[in-house]
Amino acid sequence: MNNCTGQGLKGLKPLWLLAAIATMSMVAIAYYQLRELSSSVRSLQASVVNQQNSLSDEAMAQKITGLIEAYEKAKRSAAVDAKFAPYQAALEKTTGKHVYGNPLARFTLVEFSDLECPYCKRFHSTPKTIVDASKGTVNWEWKHLPLDFHNPAADQSAMASECVAELGGNRAFWVFIGEVFRIGRGGGQGVDSVVDLAKDIGLDEASFNTCITSGRYSVKVATDKAAAGKLGINGTPATFVVDNTTGQSQLLGGAQPPEAILVAIRKLSEQGNTEHN
Repeated sequence: MNNCTGQGLKGLKPLWLLAAIATMSMVAIAYYQLRELSSSVRSLQASVVNQQNSLSDEAMAQKITGLIEAYEKAKRSAAVDAKFAPYQAALEKTTGKHVYGNPLARFTLVEFSDLECPYCKRFHSTPKTIVDASKGTVNWEWKHLPLDFHNPAADQSAMASECVAELGGNRAFWVFIGEVFRIGRGGGQGVDSVVDLAKDIGLDEASFNTCITSGRYSVKVATDKAAAGKLGINGTPATFVVDNTTGQSQLLGGAQPPEAILVAIRKLSEQGNTEHN
């Protein structure tokens, strides 16, 4: 079994090589940012030392407090930037859909997923790697399908992700669900705090809490679930490979390897080319 249902990777080398390169790039960015922070701190420390003879104790305390606050703020900013760095392919704004990659791509991977499903967690890097390697020909669209036996955690995380999208934009949405999969325990156990996750990606705590307590995205999540039901989908992940040129699609159930998705894309491409000849 490679999906979450009510009853219960080997990858292409070039794709995983790209994933490894992306990971190393993230590490390099974080290292550079921390080095810059350390340099700034040393400069501020030198400034304090140079002025300590001319400052009163109170002024010196304020100077030191300001130094600490500036450092902590810069460190938080660098941490947020590091989380967002792998998701530059996601536009900040979209037209109501959660899309990663070129919105005008020929092919779309429409994934129905559950943030508490362990198979979805295993699969999550696969569509991203394919989109990143596609040079704009493939994008990835997220649809919610929190399964009943993973609730209430699955529903809560789905609605939290919608609040993130409202307050932080489309790219923040993708960062957030990536973080839920990264640190979540899965299987309906949830994360320790969706509020802390939202704060960690730079969102305002009060605004996020207001959105969560309003429950205003319960209808949107329920609409995605109803759409999945009409399509006969009752397990996650479930991914439609869609040719946006012809409207043809192929459903792939479960945590499929990259090869299966690429085969479906090639098949749809060949069918489309035949129709136009």
